[in-house]
Amino acid sequence: MVQIISRLRGMLLNLHNKMFPGSVVLYEQFQSFWLLQPLYIAAELNISEHLREKPLGIEELAEKTNSHPEPLYRVLRALASSGIFRELDGKRFKLNSRARALLDGDGSIRNMILHHLGKINWSANGNLLHAVKTNESAFKGIFQMDIYLYLQHNQDELRRFEKSMSDLTALALNPLLSRYDFSKCRTIADIGGGEGFLLANILQNFPDTKGILFDLPENSVKAEEFIHTSGLDQRMSFVPGSFLEPVNIQADLYLMKNVLHNWDDEHGARILLNLGKTMIKRSTLLIIEMVIPGPNIPSFSKMVDMQMLATMPGGKERTAQEYEILLKKSGYRLKRIIQTITPLSILETVRE
Repeated sequence: MVQIISRLRGMLLNLHNKMFPGSVVLYEQFQSFWLLQPLYIAAELNISEHLREKPLGIEELAEKTNSHPEPLYRVLRALASSGIFRELDGKRFKLNSRARALLDGDGSIRNMILHHLGKINWSANGNLLHAVKTNESAFKGIFQMDIYLYLQHNQDELRRFEKSMSDLTALALNPLLSRYDFSKCRTIADIGGGEGFLLANILQNFPDTKGILFDLPENSVKAEEFIHTSGLDQRMSFVPGSFLEPVNIQADLYLMKNVLHNWDDEHGARILLNLGKTMIKRSTLLIIEMVIPGPNIPSFSKMVDMQMLATMPGGKERTAQEYEILLKKSGYRLKRIIQTITPLSILETVRE
């Protein structure tokens, strides 16, 4: 139903755009640029949290956020005109459904906005032409290092990035769980699974299953704390390591969520080959990624690919054909692609 509605929406938007001159439509489209920084400001100043209990006037909001009332009002007015917050009489503002998505907690996208619209990503995306001209990430063109190394040296940005990824996983969790039956798996290994949010939620929904979380050694403390607070000490363990080296983990099912899109084909094949050395023949790997559709089809994945071009060294979103080539090269076979109502798909693959 969601897919049908989305296609219908796309058809109506396409019809709308064809009724106006191209310059008018393009002018409307680029106006979203002016919405992005106000959205970041609202997230950074945690405006939604200040409005959680009741509407507030601009003077009180400015005082609570150590801001100047007049420019803050103009920012919130712009957001309210786009359906984010609601402006009341007397320059007062209240939460609405979209503004509630900036509250921390379930369903929040605040950390994603802070990460993607913060100064680091904002600068990188402003340098996208560098990537087109040189085939080097726009990020490296500014900061003279890859984003991974930068995050290692900037712990505040690393924490913001990790929270952003956890929030993104949380949004996609129920659609993913509803589209694949994990009940027959005795042991599931999440490769590059961060602190373990996805794996922990799978285990909580399938109580007869055990899990192995595999990620870099520096993530061990946070991961083990998360495992403990999730009440999964007896069913979930952390194994340190790098998927850029041979992996030695035995499981019935392996997961890789938003891993391969961070890497070029050479590194992607290396990651798959390293995992393949520990997998028995015909064992299953679920790759959870966006899949780019054909030409001229509107897709969120094509927009996210601009983020990869800007920040990740060689990272990219891939088409189904590109995944098939990468998998075949690495000794896997793509069995099927399971679509979800989110932009993410589940690519079910087997080790040949």
